[in-house]
Amino acid sequence: MLLRSLSNFKGKNRLVKTLYKKTIETATDIRIKGKYNCEYLVPNLKEIIGFSIFADGVYEPETIQLINKLLPQNGCFLDLGANIGAISTPVSAMRPDVKIVSVEAAPWIYAYLKNNIETNGLKNVHIVNKALFDKDDIEIDFYAPEVQFGKGSMAPVFTQNAVKVQAIKVDTLVRQFNIDKVDVIKIDVEGFESFVFNGATELLNRPVAPDIIFEFVDWAENSVPGIKVGAAQEVLLKAGYKLHRIDGDKLTELKEIQTAGSGNMLATKKASATGN
Repeated sequence: MLLRSLSNFKGKNRLVKTLYKKTIETATDIRIKGKYNCEYLVPNLKEIIGFSIFADGVYEPETIQLINKLLPQNGCFLDLGANIGAISTPVSAMRPDVKIVSVEAAPWIYAYLKNNIETNGLKNVHIVNKALFDKDDIEIDFYAPEVQFGKGSMAPVFTQNAVKVQAIKVDTLVRQFNIDKVDVIKIDVEGFESFVFNGATELLNRPVAPDIIFEFVDWAENSVPGIKVGAAQEVLLKAGYKLHRIDGDKLTELKEIQTAGSGNMLATKKASATGN
C-alpha cells in the first residue's frame, strides 16, 4: 500500500478507510506484510489492531520502540494479553537476542498468535493459551468478541459468548519457564490488570523488578466486579513502583492515581524511567 510508506498525517486513517472501504468492511483472515519484515494473519480489518497493521504495517509503534529501548541484551519480555502477536512479533523480529513469553487466553485468538509466530519463524517466542489471574488451575469464563477481537476480557462487555479457560498466575508462569529475571512486561487484559499483578507478587517484589507497560481505561476497570477504578495502579504503588504517563516519546511521572480517562502508563522501580 502506497499510503503505508508515508508518515502519519492528519486524516490518514480516514483516507485509508475511504479508499479501502469495501476491503475493510468485508475481508476476513487477511495476510498482511508489515514493517520489520513481519507477516501477520489478522481476523479482520475492522478492529484497530488489524486496521493499524493494514494501514501502517505495525500496531502501536511507540510501545514497540519503548519495549525495545527498555530491554537489555539477552533480556526477557512477557507479553501478557498477547492477542494475535501484534507486539510480540515485531519485538521478536527486532530483538532475536531476547526471550519472550506471550500469553493469550482466548483459544481462537491464540490460534492466530501461534500462526503468526510460526509464519515468521520466531524461535525466541514461547506461547501460552491460558488466562492470567490471581489463582492457578481454575476455570474462568473468557469473552472474546468475533469482530472486536482486541477486546477479549473476563467480563461480558462486548459479547455474551464465553469459553472456559484455565487460569495461571504470573509467578507460576515464571517458575514454569525457569526465568531468573524478567526485564519488561506489556500487559493488556481489559481492566483485570490488578488481578494479574496480585498473581505476580513474587516477581514484582524482587530486588530487580521488571518495567511494566500497561493501559489504564476507566470504563474497563469499572466493568470489573469487586474493584475500584485505579486498582492496578494501587497494587503497583504498594509494590514500590513509580508510575509515568506515556505521551508519545515523553514520560511524565504521576503524583497520584489516575481514576478518569485513559492512557498508556509505564511503571518502574528504576531511578530513571528509561535507565538504571
